Amino acid sequence: MRIGIDAGHGKDGDPGGVGPSGLKEADVTQSLAVELGNLILALGHDVFLCDRSLYASERAVQASKAGCDVLISLHTNSGSASAQGIEAWFAHGNEEGKRLAGAILGVLISETGAVSRGIKDDADWHPASDPNWTGGMGVLRYFPGPAVLLELLFISNPQEEELLRSGEYLKKCAHAIALGLLDFINSWKGRSRADPGKGEREELPGFKDPGSGGSSGSPEDLLSGEDSGGGSSPSRLDPFPDLSPTLWEGKARRIVLALYDLGIITGYEDGTFRPDQPITRMEAVSLVYRALNYLGKVPAL
Repeated sequence: MRIGIDAGHGKDGDPGGVGPSGLKEADVTQSLAVELGNLILALGHDVFLCDRSLYASERAVQASKAGCDVLISLHTNSGSASAQGIEAWFAHGNEEGKRLAGAILGVLISETGAVSRGIKDDADWHPASDPNWTGGMGVLRYFPGPAVLLELLFISNPQEEELLRSGEYLKKCAHAIALGLLDFINSWKGRSRADPGKGEREELPGFKDPGSGGSSGSPEDLLSGEDSGGGSSPSRLDPFPDLSPTLWEGKARRIVLALYDLGIITGYEDGTFRPDQPITRMEAVSLVYRALNYLGKVPAL
């Protein structure tokens, strides 16, 4: 599956919102897009970064023409110094977009502890320049598939601006977005199988780098983009990015990571856990042996 990522703002130097200490929204979204792209590639999906020289609606059209199945537009919010939280917008009437927004927002709130401002219908959105606007958000309306626009914290709030400046916090957000996306994709595939009329688009190999006129590239090409904001360069993934923090009301991930830290269980070579993968009798025996070894009942092999 191909995932489009729009790092909000940046056209002709547009900084987007600017925090009290000068942090620019465009820099935050660029850093977050790189982190998120790294994670999505690691999960086995293709990534397409929208061209920041385009207007928002043009980026949506570009992502659609590039064969993207899903579009994620990254932003930070701006308002009063006390405003706080995360919200997720979907295009009016786009039910899969609404599901996508709910899936990602749920994991974001669970992982970051931020205030949830809920999922929102873009029919209720009005730009400050035109309070009578009824056309919704171009980046959502011009993409035919599931699309979400995320407003990650308020850059106008000094405390939340500092969080957005933190590379570790952006990695946490990227991880949560990727897990929420994975939850949505898995449920979307299930609905597609149940209703053949809602099948997925044909997957395209590789990804396209908008800066190179749409030519294919490697993960290194994608992730060498400018990182001028609050983020840091991508690093090793957390263990088991495919293990959702919402599984078993969050208990499953805590159990697995605790046993992983004790050396009782391991994952696959690609860094995944594959929670639905059955195990063989020999693997079960090995698991029991490692647990007994931890307890000092049997010698290490």
